[in-house]
Amino acid sequence: MRLEANSRSQALAESISVLFMAAIVAAANGLHLVFILFPELGALSSDVLLRPHGKWAKEPLKLVATPVITATIGVLISTRLAYGVLAILTAMGAGIAVLFLLKSAVAPAISAGVLPVVLRISSWLYPLCILGTLTALAGVLLIWRATHSGKSLSLNIGADRKAVDVLESRPTGKWWLPSLVLFVTVVGTLAEVTGWKFILVPPLIVMAYEMLGHPNTCPWAKQPYTFPLICFGAALAGVAAVSSLGVTPIAAGLVLVATYAMLRLLRLRMPPALAIGLIPFILPTHTVVYAYSVGIGTVCLTAWFVFFRRFIVPIG
Repeated sequence: MRLEANSRSQALAESISVLFMAAIVAAANGLHLVFILFPELGALSSDVLLRPHGKWAKEPLKLVATPVITATIGVLISTRLAYGVLAILTAMGAGIAVLFLLKSAVAPAISAGVLPVVLRISSWLYPLCILGTLTALAGVLLIWRATHSGKSLSLNIGADRKAVDVLESRPTGKWWLPSLVLFVTVVGTLAEVTGWKFILVPPLIVMAYEMLGHPNTCPWAKQPYTFPLICFGAALAGVAAVSSLGVTPIAAGLVLVATYAMLRLLRLRMPPALAIGLIPFILPTHTVVYAYSVGIGTVCLTAWFVFFRRFIVPIG
């Protein structure tokens, strides 16, 4: 009975996440502010609504403040440095430093700081919009947590228990940071040379941070050959939805529903995939090149992670 009730609550939480993001798209269109469409908001809303008693949800101030700070730093870097590996590494390093200084586990904040570098965002409306949308999310979370379903929802059972622990902990080991820097340098160089910027799509850095920092327990690290399919599928769904329906609430809802379906089919919890599906909503052009770029980047991460596990931190 408890598992059945928990499943219903999870489905309801996912539905609220879809409706919330649809409302955000409607607000962005109504206010003519594309920056309201903060892609990582999809990942953050999913996580805190599915885990209303998790660490992120219990610290709403950090949930709001961490991405706002990294986004502000990202805009500053974007106005000072040209797009390239140096700028990406600077934004990533600043994001990780903010996480450690604030003792925050909100890893998607790293992506919030890298995105302005990749898209050349120089407007201070970007962090201000993130502040507004995350404040709205915190309000929805407080209401949801007070409901019967929100109070009873728990992912601390079964296969999800380790996933919850991992997503709320810092990276461990001494090799994760140099391995992350090397990965970002190599793949970032590939993206810069080819002109396919999204080979190093910002949420991919969050995935690498989680996988290399928790190589033995990270939820999607357990299936390194599978998660590229989900990321490519989410990216393709995003491109197809925007190309067919435009930047509309219905399109955003369909992308999230499709991504949730893929994650459930493969029994994975991977919030960054939701952000990957939403990035086409803020791109000036919507072509399949974005999906191909994501596919290449995730395959590169899979290959690097397999090498990392085998030769750098092998399991005894």
